Order: sequence, then C-alpha cells, then structure tokens
Amino acid sequence: MILQNIARAIREQNYYAVAMEFIIVLAGVVIGFQVNGWNERRHEAVRAAELLERIEEEFRTFETVLTRSERIHVEYEQATENVIHAIRQDAVATTDRQQMMEWLGLLRHVGRPPTRSAVYAEMISSGELSLLPAELRTELSRFDQQIERNEYLWPEAASHLTSASALWDAVEYTSLNDPRRVTGFDPERVPLAESELEALVIYQGALRFTITATLESARDILTMVEDGGGGD
Repeated sequence: MILQNIARAIREQNYYAVAMEFIIVLAGVVIGFQVNGWNERRHEAVRAAELLERIEEEFRTFETVLTRSERIHVEYEQATENVIHAIRQDAVATTDRQQMMEWLGLLRHVGRPPTRSAVYAEMISSGELSLLPAELRTELSRFDQQIERNEYLWPEAASHLTSASALWDAVEYTSLNDPRRVTGFDPERVPLAESELEALVIYQGALRFTITATLESARDILTMVEDGGGGD
C-alpha cells in the first residue's frame, strides 16, 4: 500500500506526498527497531534475574557446606597438632587413651575439596555470562579460578595419608573405609610417625586456608547478588 502511494505520488510529481510516505516508512522502521530492542532488553533483564536467583541459591548451599567444612578441617588440624604435641612431650602413653584414639581417628581425614559452580559453568557454555554485572562476573571468575588452583592439594594430602606407613603401623583402624574408628594404637610406635604427622599438618593447614578463602569469596558473591549483582 505504501509503495503504491509512493509510485502514484511520483507519477503525479507530488513530491511532498513522496516525502511524507518516506517519513512514515522510516518512522515505522525506527519504531520497529525500538520495540525489538525493548523486548530484547526486557528478555535479558528477566533472564538475568533468573540467573541471579540461581546463583544465590547455589552459593547459599556453598556457604553452608563450606562453613561446616571449615569447622571440620579445624578439628582435623587440631587433632594432628595434639598428637604431635603429645609426641614431643613424650606423653603418648600417659594421655587419656580414648582421647588419643579420637585424635588419631580425626587426623586421618582431609575432607573433600570445594566444588565448582555449576551455574557459572552453564553461563560460560551458553554465553549468558555477559548478562551479569561486570563486578559479579569478575568475582565468579575469581571463585572458579581459586578452586581450580587449589584442586591439587586434596589428592596430594590424600596421597600423603595413604603412604604414611609409620602411622599405619602404629594405629589399628576398623577398616579403610571408616578410618575414624580407631580400635587401638601402640604408644611406642606412634612417635615414629612424627615426621609424617608434621607433613600432614602442613597440608591440613593449607586445605583449611583454601576453604576459608573460598568461603569468603562465596559470601562476597552473595553480598553482590543481594545488592542486585554489584552494579556495572
């Protein structure tokens, strides 16, 4: 219809009408682009809100798990330090036997490494990370890199434990799958594991530090999410 009107106006040399028709066409195109852009921005805003909600839910879980993990790792590290102290004080045999068995059970644990964010990985894969504010993107990346950098610590610590032959010789456990259950120990052999325990407590301290740093990063992300993503 518009093309017909333009053609008719040209034949009639009605250039004013031609100009008006062109203006109408251009206005329609501009308005169409604006509507499409508004719809796209609205869709992105809705999707960003959904992603923020999922991030908050996931990192609330991270906060709970990491808080518990931090507390447990302090117990592991403290148990190892207690046994080392008893060895250095020549007090393994005189320490309450049940207490010593509890320490020896606890020190055989290294826990589990923090997991990476599934929502972050999904956003990277789908290309939706750009929907989030820059500050939040940066912190999510930092959280992911921190876990990646420290993943080697857990297998290293576990490997040290499994190769701690002096400790295995000194302590009796119910099973390999339940190392917390100590049934007995040899007070004369436990001191022979001092060097193994000293190396272990270094690993445990590094693991605890990593968990604490990861927990702080998770809480920073939650704060940003609560503030709407931290702004851009």
